[in-house]
Amino acid sequence: MYREKYNRLGERYEVLEIPLDRYFNPLRKKAVSLAQGRTLEVGVGTGKTLKYYPRNVELYAIDGSEEMIKIAKRRAKELGLTVKFFVGDVEKLPFPDNFFDTVISSFVFCTVPNPRKGMEEIRRVLKPGGRAVFLEHTISDSDLLNFIFLKPLDRILGYLIDDSTLRRTYDLIKEFFDVELEEKYYRGIVRLVVGRKG
Repeated sequence: MYREKYNRLGERYEVLEIPLDRYFNPLRKKAVSLAQGRTLEVGVGTGKTLKYYPRNVELYAIDGSEEMIKIAKRRAKELGLTVKFFVGDVEKLPFPDNFFDTVISSFVFCTVPNPRKGMEEIRRVLKPGGRAVFLEHTISDSDLLNFIFLKPLDRILGYLIDDSTLRRTYDLIKEFFDVELEEKYYRGIVRLVVGRKG
C-alpha cells in the first residue's frame, strides 16, 4: 500500500517535507558522508541525499516507488552523478550476498512493512566488515513527548503515507549489527546509528 501512496504523492512529497528540511538535511549530510566504496542507499525517495555523497563512491539506489525513482534520476542527472537506480523493496534486495561496502538508510524504516526482513536483507548484501548507516526517526526517550506529540503525529502519518514514528528501530539494529556509533537528536526522535557486519 505504501507504494501507491508514494507514487501518488510524487513531487508533492518534497513540499510536505520543506518544514523538516532545515533540521534533517544537515543530518542527512552527516550520515551520507560516512559512505565508502560500493554503496547502496535503500529508500532513496526523491534523492535528497544524493548531493551529499562523496564523489568517489560507486552508488546504487533503490526505492519501492517508481515515481520517486523518476524524481531521483532527474536529480542525479542535474548533479552530474552516476547512480545505478532500481525499483524494489528493502525486504527483497536484488543484489548478491556480500556485495556492498556501505548501506545507507535515511528515514526509511518508519515505512518498511517488515522491518526485520529489511534488516536481514541489508546484512545479507553487506560485505563482512561493511557498515550500515541508519538515520531514522524513532520513538523518543521521553514518554511525555511520545504521548503529546509522536502518538498523534503517528496516526496522521500512518494514514497519509503508512509511516510510523513510534518504532524501536535502534533495538532492531542492535540485533543485526555491532553498533559503532549512536547519536540522538531532538530527545531521541531522530537517531544516527552506524553498525558493522561482524
